[in-house]
Amino acid sequence: MTSTTSTLSSEPLQFFTLQGTLHETVKNFVENHSEVFDVVLYGSTVLGKEKPNDLDLMILTRTKLPALELRNLILELKRELSKILTNAKLDIRAMSLEELFDPNNLASLGVIIEGFSLTKNKSMAELMNGKAYALFRFTLEGLPRKDRVRFQYALKGRDMKSGLLKELNGEQWGAWVVVVPIEHTYRFRDFLELWGVKYEAFTILKGADLFYKF
Repeated sequence: MTSTTSTLSSEPLQFFTLQGTLHETVKNFVENHSEVFDVVLYGSTVLGKEKPNDLDLMILTRTKLPALELRNLILELKRELSKILTNAKLDIRAMSLEELFDPNNLASLGVIIEGFSLTKNKSMAELMNGKAYALFRFTLEGLPRKDRVRFQYALKGRDMKSGLLKELNGEQWGAWVVVVPIEHTYRFRDFLELWGVKYEAFTILKGADLFYKF
């Protein structure tokens, strides 16, 4: 479980109009470099931020490569993507598959849990037979009683079976614990902040095998 101070679905690129071209560009890049296994999208875009500030990409190499080779791969991919995403700020990094699954590499957790494969068009969680969620633990302490009732109606509807929770495909795991698919992280976070509700957020990977499904 990875803690965040605030924190895939089949449509992680909903805010980019050149989705098909992006996938095509990445696939061509991978096909032209045998040392590259995949390119993974992660970060605020896949977490459902309405207007992401940048596009976070991780190049996954089959083996560890010298720093100069990694730099050249990053520069080449950035150059190609800049042609189709002219207004996007690109943050591209690289790591090997070995580093991705190194339990001591904390930087890889976000890629595994949030990541979306641009060559396979599936989330990393799905490729590992799992599902990624955002877990929110919150408290209504400080809210007036009438606002607590209104909050509950907004969350679960007057029938306790609808509301935002149903809309986001979320689940309530405890009195003040809610999980939503990771692509709705920002949507639920914004909902809590709109009501002035204090919360903690975590990302979790449920039911995954510890390997990358080829």
